[in-house]
Amino acid sequence: MKHARFALPFALLAAAAFGQVRETVNVHLVEVPVNVVDANGNPIRGLKPENFEVLDGKKKRPVAAFDTIDFASAESLKGVSPLNPAARRSFLLLFDLSYSQPNSLDRARTAARTFVKEIVQKRDLVAVATIDVDHGFRLLTAFTTDRQLTAAAIDEPFSFRSADPLQIANTTAYDKLDRMSNSKGTDVDAGVIGDHMKNLIELATKANEEFVRRRVEKEIGALDDLARTLRAVAGRKQIVLLSEGFDPKALVGRDARDITNDQQELAQVSTGAIWRADVDARFGNTASQTLLGRMARTFRGSDVVMHALDIRGVRVQNDVVDGATINSNQGLYALTRPTGGEVFQNSNDLGHDFAKLMHQQEVVYVLGFRAPAEQPGAFHELTVRPVGVPKGARISHRAGYYESGGESRQERVLTNAEIIMNDVAQSGVRVDALAAAFPQRGGPAQVPVILQIDCSETLKNYLGELLPVEIFLYAFDADGIVRDRAYQQIALDLDKVGARLRDGGVKYYGSLALPEGAYAIKALVRVGDGTRRGFARADVVVPRAGDVAVTGLVPVDEHPRAVMIKASADDDPFQVDGQRFVPGVAGRAGAGPQKFALFVRGLAPDAVNVETTPDARVARHAADDGSVLLLQLEAPPAAGAALDVVVKRSGGPDMRASIPIAQ
Repeated sequence: MKHARFALPFALLAAAAFGQVRETVNVHLVEVPVNVVDANGNPIRGLKPENFEVLDGKKKRPVAAFDTIDFASAESLKGVSPLNPAARRSFLLLFDLSYSQPNSLDRARTAARTFVKEIVQKRDLVAVATIDVDHGFRLLTAFTTDRQLTAAAIDEPFSFRSADPLQIANTTAYDKLDRMSNSKGTDVDAGVIGDHMKNLIELATKANEEFVRRRVEKEIGALDDLARTLRAVAGRKQIVLLSEGFDPKALVGRDARDITNDQQELAQVSTGAIWRADVDARFGNTASQTLLGRMARTFRGSDVVMHALDIRGVRVQNDVVDGATINSNQGLYALTRPTGGEVFQNSNDLGHDFAKLMHQQEVVYVLGFRAPAEQPGAFHELTVRPVGVPKGARISHRAGYYESGGESRQERVLTNAEIIMNDVAQSGVRVDALAAAFPQRGGPAQVPVILQIDCSETLKNYLGELLPVEIFLYAFDADGIVRDRAYQQIALDLDKVGARLRDGGVKYYGSLALPEGAYAIKALVRVGDGTRRGFARADVVVPRAGDVAVTGLVPVDEHPRAVMIKASADDDPFQVDGQRFVPGVAGRAGAGPQKFALFVRGLAPDAVNVETTPDARVARHAADDGSVLLLQLEAPPAAGAALDVVVKRSGGPDMRASIPIAQ
């Protein structure tokens, strides 16, 4: 991943300001991800801020922040380092419940598995959702790199129900009436019954087509709601709609190949039956097309592109049951084209087509500009013009942005996931984190995680009797994949623990199980009504079995004031000579003597030699798998400093550990 950072006024504030946008009603920094490709579809590298001109409506905005992310570089595959949220590539697999037959589900699941397993990169985000005309859309997972989670959702995207009975009933009803009109052995005049049945067929068909159109409009409305929700996620979102599609007549009118109905309509008009000519059936319904246009604007404003995978497979235009039929997927084209997306008609082509799409998005330029808030929720059109780029180059960027406003429940879910995935700083709740690794024989290591949560600001204006606290905890490996996670939801009785919460906050003690490797432990905490959020990250290395290693430098909290929440039933590893202690997360500035426990695996106490900055008294203790050193600082440390420890051993490299000193 190549980052091109320039000495611009706000270049180093892009990621932090994004978090502020989520927490305030003012738009401080708008970030616009941009792709530029040459005439052959290859990404153009090496562009700088002066190669872009940004128009917010008709106002030219100077580029205040600039970042370059190259997904083809080796650095981009490193999952522990955070990416700019606006540059992350996010894909949502959307299973269409209303327009998918049961026999197409295997094809849809196979295509989705192929997409997740073979096409997306490790750090690309994938979400899974369903859409249903009768119930709208439902997110099965948020955007995540956890491929096991997405695979589980793909394998069971919905309960197996009838996918769209209206379309079947429409054809079946017509077939029954048609067979009645051509039945033999009746004593009634065939011409009379034929004309009468044709009139009934025409009325029934029009009524059914109106019903079909209303359902299509509801689907468009649900897609509009989904796109509006996805605006809470930074960067470009690619929806992959897994569907057979609906009858396109509801939107675009009759298929041009439908010569039979054209001739029948012409004959009716020629004989004076103008009332029987259906303009909507011929050219499409105006109201439906207006809804489609509104949906397309929402997609562009939320920076969402929708592609469709036709899970019907190869469409046969003539079959032995119905004879000559027009079997069209134009409904999928009608949905995707206004958003800038494509339709893939055969799952065998999915890999090639999406590989081409991914290649075009290899290089992302993130342009940031300052914009004042004028009307919360208002949409702003954006135009980005390339300057001084090769002839024939094409530029792709978000079509606009919304001024920030209140979040819906679904938007909060997505925003929470985005904070975790992209290390988005939060100012609502202060959270500090510490993680240590304790390898176990014959299995993954026990990794306790300690969170110190400051509740004082939340409680100043809080009127409830119970204080809700939600804790989301995830461990990401070096490839950016979630290897373990925990979730805790609690309600604290303020009559009983309110004073302690104001004085010491909450200390959460959770535990994860992780194999050897380097991990980023990320925690998101929501307190009170959910609008106050805090984020913390702690990096930890789980050593290989048998290695000599420092596995933790942990403060000893000798005078705990916080409300302690222990979510793990694992054995407590925080012990010295069999005596348990309460772990902290950081040293305390200006405090008196402070103790820290240093856990060293694979070395006996008399084999451990340490140097500390600042100086500390050292007491050595034996442990089952090595030793524990108790370090005591006599002089009060300063805020912003750190306790640094160097462990020296003969025949091997020095080992280092450090812990910050908090205010």
